[in-house]
Amino acid sequence: MSRWLPLLLVTMLACKGSSDSTAAARLSDGSAAARTVHLDPSAMKRLGINVQGAGTATSTRTLRVPGTLEYNFERYAEVGVPLEGRVTRVDARIGDHVKKGQTLAQIIVPQVASAQADFLVAQAGTLAARKNRDREDDLLSRQLTTAREDEVARSEATKAEADLAAAEARLRALRVAIPRDNSVVASAGTLALSAPLDGVVVARKANLGVYLTPADTAFVVADLSELWATLDVHENELSYLRIGADVAITLDALEGKTVHGKLALIEPVLGRSTRSARARVVVPNADGSLRPGLFCRAQVALPADVVGRLLIVAAAVQQLDDSHVVFIEHDPGTFEVREVQVGRKTAEIVEITGGLSAGEKIVTSGAFLLRGELTLQ
Repeated sequence: MSRWLPLLLVTMLACKGSSDSTAAARLSDGSAAARTVHLDPSAMKRLGINVQGAGTATSTRTLRVPGTLEYNFERYAEVGVPLEGRVTRVDARIGDHVKKGQTLAQIIVPQVASAQADFLVAQAGTLAARKNRDREDDLLSRQLTTAREDEVARSEATKAEADLAAAEARLRALRVAIPRDNSVVASAGTLALSAPLDGVVVARKANLGVYLTPADTAFVVADLSELWATLDVHENELSYLRIGADVAITLDALEGKTVHGKLALIEPVLGRSTRSARARVVVPNADGSLRPGLFCRAQVALPADVVGRLLIVAAAVQQLDDSHVVFIEHDPGTFEVREVQVGRKTAEIVEITGGLSAGEKIVTSGAFLLRGELTLQ
């Protein structure tokens, strides 16, 4: 039977080669550290097998993470109403550029009319109480009244002034103009909604005739000249990030558009389900081409202390039994299987702590095909 064994092996190799007539691979005998895989060099390009010096890939100097553009919430405001009322005039529409203090809409609020009336009553009462106090003071000085009467007049004047101050504070809280010199309040009962900052109206609920409550957001105003790119960073990647790192951001929706910023914040809490933290990059948007909600891809520069380590692309490291291995090219088409020690790793980058030297030629893409050859042999 042993006489037929070589013929059987040849037949099996021929069948395997029928799917790829130019590629032939074999595994030499020996331990895992000494094994080699041989591949027809002409098949390497077709199979997508690339070789590069360990630690020289530019992709190992940056961390690539996905993200989304959002409003800069330090330049964002939701405009509401302090009291219930009905919209009687609208001065701003979605997309309008507005200035801080510019009127956005006007609403009629019955409680404003009541507050304005209370102020006028308190103002008149204070004026009368002050006159009475002054008169009692004069009478007391001439001994034409009692100290008790003078004390009561002073007390009433103090109470009237407190009532006036409270009425004025209420009007200020409602952002209503305070009448002076007993003037009649113009447009009594109306309340103007104004922009709290320079920006663009990005949302509006205040349509003509709509009844608004304090729970409603009448307008949203945002300064779009600067946005935030919020990145999703997995917990394995956090150790590679530093505040202030340079970040290059590209957007699928804007081909060829790249914007640069700095890593400004890494949130201290991880998502329980995603096991990732949110990182923030401040992105300039002077031309207005960027829009909140756009998907983005960020390349975050790794710090010098990390770049100085031996980093290789994750696809170069393969799991073989209980070991991590890489494939080192000695001659074209001849690859040594080398066991390596792995430190920290991400989905794209692996730190090698032993078994490999910087500059050694390793398979950076297509290594899984060579691993497949090992498992087949």
